[in-house]
Amino acid sequence: MDIEMKVEQQQQQQTQPIDDINYQTYRDNNLDDSLYSRQRYVLGDFAMSKLSKGDVFLSGLGGVGVEIAKNIILAGIKSITLHDTKEASTYDLSSQFYLNPEHVDQKSNRALISQSHLQELNPYVKVNTITNLSLSDLVLNNSNSFLQYKCIILTESNLNEQIKINEFCRENDIKFIVADCYGLGGWVFNDFGDEFKVYDKNGEELKEVFISNISVSTQTPNQLIITCMENHMHGFEENDYIQFKEIIGMDQLNDESKKFKINIINSNCFSITLDCGTDIKSLSPYQRGGIAVQTKSIEILHFKSLNKSMVQPEIIDFDFMKDSRYNHLIRHSIETFKERNENQLPREFNKDDSMKFVKIVNEFNMNGYFKFDHLNEDQLKEDQLIRISNSLRGKICPLTSVIGGFVAQEALKSLTGKFTPLKQWFYIDCFELLEQQQQQQQQQQQQQQQQQQGQIKNQNNRKYSQKLCLGELVCDRLSNAKLFMVGSGAIGCEMLKNYALLSVATNADSDSLITITDNDLIEKSNLNRQFLFRNKDINQWKSKVAALATHSMNNSIKIQANQDKIEGATEHIYNNEFYNRLDVVVSALDNVEARLYLDKQCVSHGLPLLESGTLGTKGHVQVILPYLTESYATQKDPNEKQTPFCTLKSFPTNLDHCIQWSRDKFEKFFAINPLELDKFINQPQYLEQLLNSSSSNKISTSKTLSKMMDNFIETWKDCVIMARIKFEKLFNHNIRQLLKSYPLDLKTKEGIPFWTLPKRQPTALIFDKDDELHLSFIRNLSLLYARVYNIPTKETTLANIEDINKSIKDILVNDNGKSVPEFKPKNKNIISDEKASAPVETFTLEQFQELTVKLNNQLSNFKSSKGDTNTKINYLSFEKDDDSNHHIDFITSISNLRARIYQIQESDRFKVKLIAGKIIPAIATTTSVIAGFVSLELIKVLSSNYYQFKKQSQPPQLPPIENFKNYFVNLALPSFQICEPGLAPKIKVTNSFNYTLWDNWEINQPDITIREFNQ
Repeated sequence: MDIEMKVEQQQQQQTQPIDDINYQTYRDNNLDDSLYSRQRYVLGDFAMSKLSKGDVFLSGLGGVGVEIAKNIILAGIKSITLHDTKEASTYDLSSQFYLNPEHVDQKSNRALISQSHLQELNPYVKVNTITNLSLSDLVLNNSNSFLQYKCIILTESNLNEQIKINEFCRENDIKFIVADCYGLGGWVFNDFGDEFKVYDKNGEELKEVFISNISVSTQTPNQLIITCMENHMHGFEENDYIQFKEIIGMDQLNDESKKFKINIINSNCFSITLDCGTDIKSLSPYQRGGIAVQTKSIEILHFKSLNKSMVQPEIIDFDFMKDSRYNHLIRHSIETFKERNENQLPREFNKDDSMKFVKIVNEFNMNGYFKFDHLNEDQLKEDQLIRISNSLRGKICPLTSVIGGFVAQEALKSLTGKFTPLKQWFYIDCFELLEQQQQQQQQQQQQQQQQQQGQIKNQNNRKYSQKLCLGELVCDRLSNAKLFMVGSGAIGCEMLKNYALLSVATNADSDSLITITDNDLIEKSNLNRQFLFRNKDINQWKSKVAALATHSMNNSIKIQANQDKIEGATEHIYNNEFYNRLDVVVSALDNVEARLYLDKQCVSHGLPLLESGTLGTKGHVQVILPYLTESYATQKDPNEKQTPFCTLKSFPTNLDHCIQWSRDKFEKFFAINPLELDKFINQPQYLEQLLNSSSSNKISTSKTLSKMMDNFIETWKDCVIMARIKFEKLFNHNIRQLLKSYPLDLKTKEGIPFWTLPKRQPTALIFDKDDELHLSFIRNLSLLYARVYNIPTKETTLANIEDINKSIKDILVNDNGKSVPEFKPKNKNIISDEKASAPVETFTLEQFQELTVKLNNQLSNFKSSKGDTNTKINYLSFEKDDDSNHHIDFITSISNLRARIYQIQESDRFKVKLIAGKIIPAIATTTSVIAGFVSLELIKVLSSNYYQFKKQSQPPQLPPIENFKNYFVNLALPSFQICEPGLAPKIKVTNSFNYTLWDNWEINQPDITIREFNQ
């Protein structure tokens, strides 16, 4: 459906009350899944529906404001009103990515310039502007105009406006956020009212665990001790709520209406206390089995007003090595300075303004205004405060990116109740970068003198605002950088935007260059978070489009866009010469294999690497520095737990097992078998090659080919009949054979029933053409068979499912089950040992030759019947994002039928697509925050002496590792964990000699022995 048509339908749709709906299972079928699919898996449909009805007011379209607007528009709110009366200025150019020097010349309004760009990001969001009234005018004379909004966000406002609008919001149940960046510091404040409902505090999947025993506590009245099965850690947290199901004995606990608060005993055991109305003696004795299921409850949070919270703030920890009181004091001093100086910030390199600012800081520190202990004198060094004052009019895009992404996520929380909001203050700073300016004190003084003499012309200087924060030397190093970035997807787009704002590789007189490579094409699902791409760019190379979009932000930037995959096969392009001329490498990859390869290249060539990634609201940044830190490969993630063969084959315990089994069937039915059949029919030497191959599945492949030739599909009717036969085999015959091998009354040698959890007792299905799930399996399997065998029938193109179903039912009624074989029990062993591997097929040469004769005869007869007609068999590659190809529909139907057999809760297409497609949930807010942190570390790397690596024959003196940081972020909580990068592990050779992964040995004595080497 055309996007414009969908927008119109969505706008005409009646608003549906959803507050009383089960938010965990709610589905909004009006959402554009092709656009929002990755975000839907982060927020869920309940939150997405509330989001699409949310109107937001945003004041201030500077660097922070435009970042906020970008992210919440991508998320899919209903509308946003951009308020700004300011003209573009030189101070905006290092952080506002839609402004350029021409806008400064033309004195363009920032909101009007940004509106058209922001509107392009999402056709479902209405972008409005207010540019003729100041925020004070709106507060005093038009406050009722705020009533239409569900969330109001202020940036670049003054304290008086913030307090007045906050009080108005509290009176009218409007969520309030205020945020800003000044120089090298940024902050956020939230007030979501006296009572704010949180529907899902963390967004994590509900956990389930199998129970091995329930006992009555001998120490605490009415307490039960629940022990999980061996090697099954429950993963619950203290004070979580759970429900029970499938307990045999103590059946009263299976009541779905009851929730129990838990207390953790250890990772394998927890306790519950029954309510006063339940006598523990009334419970029947526990026998066996049972599942504990985590539940989620609505939480009510209470917020204080800005006025109250300023005095006694609740501040979340960002960096445990810093004192958050310092930032709170600095922020309030900035606001006070503005109040006393006509809403102006301290002027750069102005001694009078700097001393006024220092005086205000010390005044508030000592006058008892804040209800926390004042800071010591050594924490408020005058020279540091002066440097902060000089930088306050500046901005750097790493901080605006972090603050903008963070605030956007808080805005989404305010509209949806999804995730835990900030309570109530958040501060971030990188004042440590000012220390580098101290080393350039002479240069600063020179700058000050020049400015006073009118020699510095900052107009239209894109880097001017950035230079106030970082200094001339660091900005020069950025503009001279030679950088390689792999990947131009979500993080890649954000990084390219930051490169443009930081003026990376913009020196026309140097060999500076940004090289990017990405071998992916743009898909519609990318548009929700990869903001450099538009609908017109679909099916274009990501790297090319991203490079052009970046150049439009900063026409001085030098970018080379490649479309290569980073692997051994491209080492003739990305060779030693290529790596040796680089300063730094940035990884924006989405798979481990490529990350490991890039990491190896950086270690081999002694290059700094900035590695990052996101998963929903979670993200990480790792700084890898030559001769100093560990590499990406040093810390390996634990191997993904493999599901035992017998579990998938015969004893599934959860929906994931059913879906994995279904994906295997898809590959077998539509990829592996059709490919072999096509080669068998069209390649004359196929059987001989199969005989001589090292394949261990020669017999099974040959048997399968023989069956496919016996039942070769040529018509739509054949498709339907074959689908009906598959139903009988998969869901009836195979289950009856399983129950023959393991009868329902079978007991283990310990006397316990064999069919005890986690083994679920299966029930063979009886086909019912009027059961929608049964019919869905037949329909989708038939349509896929038709594609494999190139059957051009009207049924394969019918858009109406009812018409296809009628056709299928007519065929099945006429066949009346005659084509469906009867069940014949077999004497075969079905593996039940979880440690056993899949059986390896054994056969003799005579068996294979016998099958070969049969297959040759079948092929000869087939070709005789076809004459000169060329028979092409198609094999299908699984594609999750094409809703018209029936792939996910087939997986949904077959996995739910498998679940029904084993009494596992069935799922909808939405969840099946997530698991079967191995989709990585993603949202633009997290990407923005992570890219900001990567950019911050990039500045540190290029401003350190790593910049000189290639100019020295020996490794330089290493910078202090504490200058750099690794980041672990979860915006859902919100939570930030920051630490120093891990040191490179040292490997001891002798008592006096060790080495790290960064060391290379050159041995010039080819005949040296190991003993001589060790000496």
